[in-house]
Amino acid sequence: MVTEAKKEEVEELKDKFERAEGMVFSDYRGITANDLNKLREAFTKEGLEYRVVKNTLAAIAAEETGMGDVSKFLEGPIAMAVGYDDPVLPFKISSDTEEEYDHFTAQGGMIEGDLVEPEEIESISKLSSKEELMASLAMGLKSPVRKLAYVLKAKVNDLAVVLDQVKEAKEE
Repeated sequence: MVTEAKKEEVEELKDKFERAEGMVFSDYRGITANDLNKLREAFTKEGLEYRVVKNTLAAIAAEETGMGDVSKFLEGPIAMAVGYDDPVLPFKISSDTEEEYDHFTAQGGMIEGDLVEPEEIESISKLSSKEELMASLAMGLKSPVRKLAYVLKAKVNDLAVVLDQVKEAKEE
């Protein structure tokens, strides 16, 4: 039976799916309630949302947003980590969590609209974050400009020395 609460939950999930840059679905069976709260805090601290979802409602929301066959990731009790800014961050945190908790298993995910199979999660987690890539790009752009400034400064200094020598030669 479709209730108003279920409709609202589907609409909320659709909104999350549409706005998410990266998302990981995970099986948390065997993790205690206290540990689940710690996980939620750890994900939230990194700017991610971590929440338990109802599989059927998540599948409906995914279908309505055109996400593809997400239902294959929705077996058993599932939680999802959602990142809205950095598409790689949910994968990094999920991989770290999988190493820390034996019962935590990443089932699959989505990165910038494309589905990610479970075996691809670890390789995605090793990619550089958006901030790291931006810093690297900034350093790459800054380096040639800095070198040009040094060369120009050296040439101006050389010119000043030559002019000074010409002046001294004319005075003699």
